[in-house]
Amino acid sequence: MTNVNEDRTVAFNDHGADRERSNPVAGLVDVPRARLICTDPSQVESPLPGDGIINLVPGAEQTVGRGETCTYPIGSRKLSRQHARIFAGVGAWGVEDLNSTNGVRINEEKVQTAWLKQGDLVRFGPIPFRFEIERPDVFGASPPPSMPQGGDGEHTMIFGSDHGVQAAAAMIKAVRESENIEDEVPQAIVPSAPPKKIVSAGAVPAKKHGGWIIPAAVTAVVAVIIAGAVVYYPAFVRDQKITAMVTPDTSIIKHILDRARDTAGIPTDAVRLDDIKLLQPVITEIGEAIDGDYANSRTLADLYARSRFLVFEREFIPLFTRPDPTGEFLKEAGRKAYELRSRLDKIGNKLEPLPLGADQDPLKAAADLADLARILVDYRAFAHQFPLVGKTGPQPSLDRIKAVEERKPDLIKYRHLYNEVLGSDYRLFNAQVHDVENNDIGLIGRWHDFLISGQ
Repeated sequence: MTNVNEDRTVAFNDHGADRERSNPVAGLVDVPRARLICTDPSQVESPLPGDGIINLVPGAEQTVGRGETCTYPIGSRKLSRQHARIFAGVGAWGVEDLNSTNGVRINEEKVQTAWLKQGDLVRFGPIPFRFEIERPDVFGASPPPSMPQGGDGEHTMIFGSDHGVQAAAAMIKAVRESENIEDEVPQAIVPSAPPKKIVSAGAVPAKKHGGWIIPAAVTAVVAVIIAGAVVYYPAFVRDQKITAMVTPDTSIIKHILDRARDTAGIPTDAVRLDDIKLLQPVITEIGEAIDGDYANSRTLADLYARSRFLVFEREFIPLFTRPDPTGEFLKEAGRKAYELRSRLDKIGNKLEPLPLGADQDPLKAAADLADLARILVDYRAFAHQFPLVGKTGPQPSLDRIKAVEERKPDLIKYRHLYNEVLGSDYRLFNAQVHDVENNDIGLIGRWHDFLISGQ
């Protein structure tokens, strides 16, 4: 710039609008080279690649997890197969949780997607890394402030999404044309949190031999900025509304999960009913949003699925465990499981598929576990009808035994796929799975042996 004392830094907010971008935007300062250094490898079960250093090079992202397809595989059962990715933004590096089980934390705060700054402590599950930029003195360590209202000091403008990038490009071009400035590289471009409101753009105070930018240049800048804001702002408002729903509802779910751990999967009736009472407003609010303008929001769909299954397991337990000579309670339990599966499938059909390699899908997990509940009902119904092996009571046919045994491969499959979520989130339901595995499956095996030996 012509005046070295005047800072006209331009800041852009990516905010997930272009998550696939890994190359720098042409004409702007490239993302810096950086690295993540493991500070405590004690919880890793095999040697870390590269002596525990994840090198971050512009133009290439890194994926972290226990899977062999990751660019930086870590031998730890505490990580998901595809746990997180580290990607290049405009002038900075970001990290994204790929729906992992044990999450991603930055400076001990759990995040879904966030920009990194010099010295951040990044945890993939329990495994800590320190983020270091090769030239922290050049690339900003924190997002820039919002636009000042006047004066001759720093003039920072914040834009969202690709349209903001285009607006800034037009602004830079207009300023250069008005000042007859030769091509030069602007200062480091740093992602920033989205502004709480759109700041109307006026004349940018860029001095030209003691004057101001010509009106034509200002008009062009304002037009492009407004065009970008018109497209970006509705998406920003939508994200804000989703966040407003998710934040308190997630707190309720956490409270219920913590209480389930305290009861070891066997809550009192009072606790069980209180959990249902707390979750019903969550289900109603999110269900209405999904049925309305937010049908394609995976965030809401996943939260809805978790809430619905937490209610389902608390309704399922008394139906599944009480004496049931007529089988009516088990039929009701099976009906609830079928309705849950149907509802979740309807929601899932409206969503875009998850990216390849994502190994956690709360919506699909809840739907599959509803299927598992129906399998448990089949085993328990058999156990109620034929409780004692021998010739003194009712005996099942081999065909009846075969029909129930045909469900066993699915039971084993779901048990294997969702062992982690059963142990962490759905402990009440998990207790019923254990009960069937330890009692009902063995009963069917004894009946099979008895009938075969009798023939």
